[in-house]
Amino acid sequence: MNGFKLSQNISVILVAISFGTAWAIRGQFGHEQGAAWAAAIGGLALVLASGRTDWLQRTVSVTMASAIGWGMGGMISYGQIVGYGRADNLLNAGYGLLMLFVIGGLYGLIGGWLTGLTLESTKEKKVNWGQLMAEMVAGAFIAYGFLVMQLEILMTPPRSEAWAFCLGAGLALLWYMARNGFNSSLRVAFYTMVGSGFGFAFGNFLQTAGNILEINFNMWNVMEYSIGFFGGGALAYSFFTSPWPVLTEKPKPWENRVNYIVVFILFPFIVFIESLTFGKLETRLGNSGIDANTALVSSIVSFFVVLAMAVYA
Repeated sequence: MNGFKLSQNISVILVAISFGTAWAIRGQFGHEQGAAWAAAIGGLALVLASGRTDWLQRTVSVTMASAIGWGMGGMISYGQIVGYGRADNLLNAGYGLLMLFVIGGLYGLIGGWLTGLTLESTKEKKVNWGQLMAEMVAGAFIAYGFLVMQLEILMTPPRSEAWAFCLGAGLALLWYMARNGFNSSLRVAFYTMVGSGFGFAFGNFLQTAGNILEINFNMWNVMEYSIGFFGGGALAYSFFTSPWPVLTEKPKPWENRVNYIVVFILFPFIVFIESLTFGKLETRLGNSGIDANTALVSSIVSFFVVLAMAVYA
């Protein structure tokens, strides 16, 4: 029993480190595609660390589910909120940290639920994905319309208030899981929400402390690593300590093909186009004093890495 617990704890730490490292790198990409890329790595690490052969059959499906779920949170703007967290007065700093907890929680809530439902959906109790998506879309627009357009509750003015879309979608999925008895996925969503929320707020605290102490390190990446580490750790812990059905139904060939195309071809090439083309790298690296030749070489290498992932994955 002690050996099992030790192995389980190591698995949780491995997933947390994988998620944290990918999320720190994701800070260089940004937006939905960056979050999806990092979460795909986290979902893959979760399946591999579980050691369950029935989960391995759904590796590509889980990887895609994790990417889409966490990627949805990438639409939320949080640059202004990070600034509040660095304020020199308790009211503004407290607001910033609290809202970062909310934003991080929405990342984990939606990311955790979709990953969980992919492994809890069985032949005997299937998830009605069409109904669930329709309810989430409806919940997203209702929450945005009521909170932002009617009550004018603005978290990040003048930037996007997409957090309200994610909040409405998250509440709709919680209601779906609760009334349909997907209790393990519900537990995963809750734990991951708390872990990610804590990780984002704590990461902003570490970033601010590091800047005040003038630590010669990229403290923004420390913040990104924090949300990935604590969110990924909470995700893994809740997965490995929850009851799951044995999956006897294998994914259909077309499902694996579609998931493969999205995860290993579409997402990487979107990341490349949005972040790693020569023009984008020249601008970003130029601001750091790095010459254009380095940007060109980096862009070419990135292209061939993405191409190799598509061919050999």
